[in-house]
Amino acid sequence: MNDSLSKLRNSMNEKQSGNMPQSGGGSGKQKPAAHPARSANVKKKRNVLLPILLVLVGCAVLSFAAWSAVNSPALASILNMASAPSPEPRAPGLSFAPVNIAKPTYTAVVQQALPTVTVTATSVPPTVTLTQEPEVVILPPTEAPTLKTFILPTETPASESVASVESVISAAIVPDTPTPEYTAPTAAPYVPPQVTGNGGERWVYVNLSEQRLYAYEGDTLVNSFVVSTGTWQTPTVTGKYKIWIKLRSSSMSGPGYYLPDVPYIMYFYKGYGIHGTYWHNNFGTPMSHGCVNMTIADAEWVYNFTSVGTVVEVSN
Repeated sequence: MNDSLSKLRNSMNEKQSGNMPQSGGGSGKQKPAAHPARSANVKKKRNVLLPILLVLVGCAVLSFAAWSAVNSPALASILNMASAPSPEPRAPGLSFAPVNIAKPTYTAVVQQALPTVTVTATSVPPTVTLTQEPEVVILPPTEAPTLKTFILPTETPASESVASVESVISAAIVPDTPTPEYTAPTAAPYVPPQVTGNGGERWVYVNLSEQRLYAYEGDTLVNSFVVSTGTWQTPTVTGKYKIWIKLRSSSMSGPGYYLPDVPYIMYFYKGYGIHGTYWHNNFGTPMSHGCVNMTIADAEWVYNFTSVGTVVEVSN
């Protein structure tokens, strides 16, 4: 207290007196000499503030370190490892580590009482028992039936037994039957009946579903024939065409077949034509590669009936 009052008094004296310049020398103004009491006070203040600042800095450092330790995962793992209990030593002779296995919990099941069902017994009528035995009726015996035997006559005499009959097997060698040679038929070939036309334009109609060919003069049907058209793999074309060439005989070939000397050919669309057939006789069934197959006699008739430009209509 005394020190602070003396410091305040000295400072007031210095303000009132001021720093008077000293005469002498040519240098002019000179700096006032430092007051010894003032310098001592400044040093004392510094000595007091320095420990306080050090304490504050230390507290700040400790606070930061504590915050970092709490939030640092590395330090937390180290603390956990340090705090983890050490494993219990295994008993000698055990080759496994004891493990605590949780025991299953038992849940009591409450069974609900089933509703009681009341059964009402109905009276059953008493069974009727027969006390009286059924009456047995004894019928008088009838005459025994008379059996009549009939003896059927046989070829073998009655005195001979069947076992005594002996059978004899004989074999004869027959020479081979010669195969007959082919002889051409002597009868005249079949000629379909013809109808006299009305003089109209001639044209030919082929019906694939009926496997027939019809020859017309105008609206009059002159003749009809059974034919064989293309199979489902090689069907006959449908539409309305005209015969563009006629050949008395020519060879025909295609994928997988070669037919020489095919008679009475009438081409009506590209390689599709009407012609005679000598390699099969199954007319009425689709057999061809797309052409209209006819017997040689029927094809000759149609060949003479038509000309180049005759209309050929094919439909289903």
